[in-house]
Amino acid sequence: MSTSPSIFITRELSAEQLALAGDLNLHVVMKPAINIEYRSDWLSVQTAVEQADQSIFVFTSQNGVKAIDQFRRAGIDLPEDAPVYAVGSKTKEALVEAGFRRIKIPDQQNGVGLAHLIIDDVLNDPAMKNRLILHFCGNKRRDELRHYLTESDITVKDIVVYKTELNQIDLSDLDSFDGILFYSPSSVQAFRHSGGFRLENSAELFAIGPTTAEELSIESGQHVHISPQPDTEVFLKFVARVLGETGKEPIAKCPPLKGAMGDENNLYYNKNLKNLARNLRNDSTKAEIRLWSELLRGKHTGYTFLRQRPVLNYIADFLCKDLKLIIELDGYSHEFEQQWKKDKERQAELEEAGFKILRFTDDDVMNDLRNVESEILYWIKKLKPAEDNKPSPPSPKGITREKGESSKGAGG
Repeated sequence: MSTSPSIFITRELSAEQLALAGDLNLHVVMKPAINIEYRSDWLSVQTAVEQADQSIFVFTSQNGVKAIDQFRRAGIDLPEDAPVYAVGSKTKEALVEAGFRRIKIPDQQNGVGLAHLIIDDVLNDPAMKNRLILHFCGNKRRDELRHYLTESDITVKDIVVYKTELNQIDLSDLDSFDGILFYSPSSVQAFRHSGGFRLENSAELFAIGPTTAEELSIESGQHVHISPQPDTEVFLKFVARVLGETGKEPIAKCPPLKGAMGDENNLYYNKNLKNLARNLRNDSTKAEIRLWSELLRGKHTGYTFLRQRPVLNYIADFLCKDLKLIIELDGYSHEFEQQWKKDKERQAELEEAGFKILRFTDDDVMNDLRNVESEILYWIKKLKPAEDNKPSPPSPKGITREKGESSKGAGG
């Protein structure tokens, strides 16, 4: 290994961050994957703020806070005593510097964790339910926050205060790097559009957080190292430690489909995705929690199911090894064409490997669990080996509620 690992970073670093990288013996090459353009017309933002008699401000990136600084320079102030929710300690620091005082951040540093924190606070303080949530965001925002809040009858208004544009990245020297660092799903998309995932290289892949890691894992089919915290200083120290442990040895890329992760008895288990699978288990949706707790947990069905099981280059929501049955839950994002195409490719590879795939929507599980249960039990019976004389499993307790009734685990 060279004395100074070379890392490719898909964003600009500050002078202090570059100095830290030097102290960590990291040679940095910065090739920004995205360009941020802040809005110049603030009239509609001013109108939205003034019309909200009582509001809650939400920031899911530091760019949103920087945009508000420009908003203020335009001569318009925000009420600094309004409740503020944010993702990330650095975003919180930027808000404190901007003068905000009532700031809360979730333990789970992403949009889902933020939504759960807001929902819990609203449930504990009914007066908050009448407040309008103003989400200061970019044009490429993810939809999880809005989806969860809307599901809980909480009104949220997205205010786009900056625009993210994908850059064409020069990747001519990509094979000379020991690590590549990604800071957002948009940076992963820019890297893909620039042909990065079609090029052969042995670099370790690093993500600032689990949301970026999920996108990166799907696109690359490789193991992804996830920063312990969504903070650049922590991220750089983590990268230095990982590269110090691995040296220049190429990482084990996910093998091709044929004979992928061991023989068929191992069901193509991909140990490279183990950490990401653990993060996804800790980041379960309401629908996943309900399906697991009320139907698939233990042996309610007569068979054992595993949650977030690495298979080939993917992570199955639920897997029954005995039946080679995979159950996938499609949330709000799966309605979009890009995600639909990815789902189709994923299903084709899994079916080629011999798996049966059942797909349900989150709404199916939350509002019509009886029919979901019926479909799953039908396929369990159909896929059950002829020599397996297990009786058909009884209907789990609590499954046959009428639509709209509360359910155990539905809000977890």
